[in-house]
Amino acid sequence: MTDREINAEVDIQDHEAGPEEMVSVDPLEEGLSDPVRDLEELVESGDFEALDRFISVLHPADLAVLFSLLSKGHWPQVVSRLSIARVSDLMAELPDHLRDDLAEHLKPDQLTEAIEEMASDDAADVLADLPEPLARDLIEALPEEDRLEVETLLKYPEDSAGGLMQVELVSVPETATVDQTIDAVRANAEEVSTFHFVYVIDDEQRLVGVLNLGALLLAPPDRPISELVKRNVHVVNPEVDQENVAQMFQRYDLVALPVVDDRGRLLGRILHDDAADVLEEEAEEDIMRMAGATTHEPELVYTDQVLKIAGVRLPWLLATLAGLTIPALLVWAFQISFPEMIALVPFIPVIGAMGGNVGSQSSTIVVRGFATGRVDFHNLGGFLFKELIISTLMGIACGVLSGVVAIVWHGDPMLSLTVAVSMVVAIIASALMGVLVPYFFRLVKIDPAIAAGPLVTTIDDIIAIGIYYVVALALIS
Repeated sequence: MTDREINAEVDIQDHEAGPEEMVSVDPLEEGLSDPVRDLEELVESGDFEALDRFISVLHPADLAVLFSLLSKGHWPQVVSRLSIARVSDLMAELPDHLRDDLAEHLKPDQLTEAIEEMASDDAADVLADLPEPLARDLIEALPEEDRLEVETLLKYPEDSAGGLMQVELVSVPETATVDQTIDAVRANAEEVSTFHFVYVIDDEQRLVGVLNLGALLLAPPDRPISELVKRNVHVVNPEVDQENVAQMFQRYDLVALPVVDDRGRLLGRILHDDAADVLEEEAEEDIMRMAGATTHEPELVYTDQVLKIAGVRLPWLLATLAGLTIPALLVWAFQISFPEMIALVPFIPVIGAMGGNVGSQSSTIVVRGFATGRVDFHNLGGFLFKELIISTLMGIACGVLSGVVAIVWHGDPMLSLTVAVSMVVAIIASALMGVLVPYFFRLVKIDPAIAAGPLVTTIDDIIAIGIYYVVALALIS
């Protein structure tokens, strides 16, 4: 049979797949303009046959999106139509704050079976998000092997490599042959749903290397795998932060990363989809911190818990308000120092805003550089010098423009010079501060994303207006 005939046969088989076969459907695409309303109408009509067909074709991730938008009153009817395997997939895909709600609609034995269906890393994540008494009861109800796996994973911090890894994998001794290795893969096919590599270990469970499935299938059955194993592989310890793990996946284009202890013994593996989730999670946390919403639960700000959301966002606003009393005092100082020069006042918010904007740009670039590994302490000097050159060019351009506006508006050359010089110096100082503040936070082990929000903006406002006041004193007085 030719390759073309094989491809044609595969296509025919794909088109003949039964209606119960699950496909990936974007529930928000044009073809399904309002899937939430459609789902609610099916529930309210009691047409369970149509409801079963509707939810059977949805990928668990799409079903999780619908659940996050669906009225909680309709959850019981939909949950009752799901198999345990589907409930397990749905719970793994749901945001953390909705897992408790789903658990309330399940009996204890259903919850236990759903947890048992999950991969070990997903099971540990779900149990960590459930109330402690419920999680403890579920762990005790698990079969002994699953319980030991989950308890092992729960010992590691959730944001570490140990918290990301799953223990399901295929490992064989380095003395095995190709035929024996293939038998091991087949024997573990039900438990290990995703295969990328076979992990080769020695007598003390230490990782020797990995075996590519392609090389395994093409090799003669009696060939020793020691001749095929790739020994130079990237590994990670379970205590490593999840952000560093995700950066390793990006840097080396990994699909799986083995986790080993200090003695090199194989503990588990991390898959690329978990690393992608970490990148999204870290980016979302950084954005929330930049917005002044410092929380370890980014999903919280999208819920209906208005008091909690206000409690998360208010502290930074109060801190900003306290910091802005200094610019207010500087404005008052302008009025005292220059009672006859009222034309200085309209440019105060302009210079302050430009300083804040430039500082925010610089700090955002630095924070993103930290996240991607492109910026660190070893290149602080070069990055600072580059930002000095860039901010000088931007400052001169903005200073000249603002000076022209000042002289056209008021016809006072000294006012124009004061505004222009202040703008140049304020932009340069704010840009440098936007670089140094995140570096300082990084040095003292605080997330530098905090510095990219209201904090840097407020500091740069103060610096910019203070520079304007000093230049005015120097030139106009």
